[in-house]
Amino acid sequence: MAYITEADLESYLGETFDTTSVPTSAEVTEIIARTQAKIDTFTRTSFEATTESAQILDSDGLQRFRMPRMPLISVSSFEIDVGGLGNTTDWEARTEGRQTEDFVVLKEEGILYFHRNVPRAGVQNCRATYVYGYSTVPKEVENLALLLCTQAIVRSRLADNVYSSQDSITVGPITISKAGSNTIKGLEEFNTQVNEAWKEVGVFRTTLH
Repeated sequence: MAYITEADLESYLGETFDTTSVPTSAEVTEIIARTQAKIDTFTRTSFEATTESAQILDSDGLQRFRMPRMPLISVSSFEIDVGGLGNTTDWEARTEGRQTEDFVVLKEEGILYFHRNVPRAGVQNCRATYVYGYSTVPKEVENLALLLCTQAIVRSRLADNVYSSQDSITVGPITISKAGSNTIKGLEEFNTQVNEAWKEVGVFRTTLH
C-alpha cells in the first residue's frame, strides 16, 4: 500500500499521466516509491503495516525489551534461544498476556515489557515475528507525499526539452515563470508548504534504539 496513488496525485494536480506525459505514468510510479522511501528514512518507521518475520535480536537482559521498529501493531511470536551460540539451536516461546503469560506490548513505545521470564542478556538470542508501522496513513504523511511528488514533477518538466523553451510551466496549482535560463520564480510559496509539511510529519519520527 503506497502512501498516495497515481490517482491521488492526478486528482491533486488536476491532470492525468500516461505513456506520453512528462513524466510518464511509469515514471510517476517510481517517483511515488522514491518519495515513500524518503519519508520512511526521515521518520525511521513505516506508515503502512510492515511485517518482520523471524528477526534475530540481541537482548540487554532488561524487563523493557526494545524492539528495533516502532510503533508496534502486533507481535505474533517471540522466542528465546536456550541452546546458545555454538550449540544446537533450541527456541523457547514467550507469550503475550497480562496474567500467567510473559510480556505485554507497549505499542507506541515499541517495547515488550516482561513481567516474568525476562530474556537473559545475550547476542542474537531472541527471535521475533511482528508487525510495525501504521494501520492507516496519517493525513500529514499523505500531504507531504503529494507535495514531494509535485516537486519531483516540477524538476522533471524543467529538465525536459519540450518544456525548456516555454516561458512558464504549470504543474497542477503551481505556475512557474522563468526569467532567463537559470532563474526560476514562483517556487518560494510552494517550498514553504513543503517545509511546513516536513515539520508536521516530524512528530511521527521515532528515536533510534
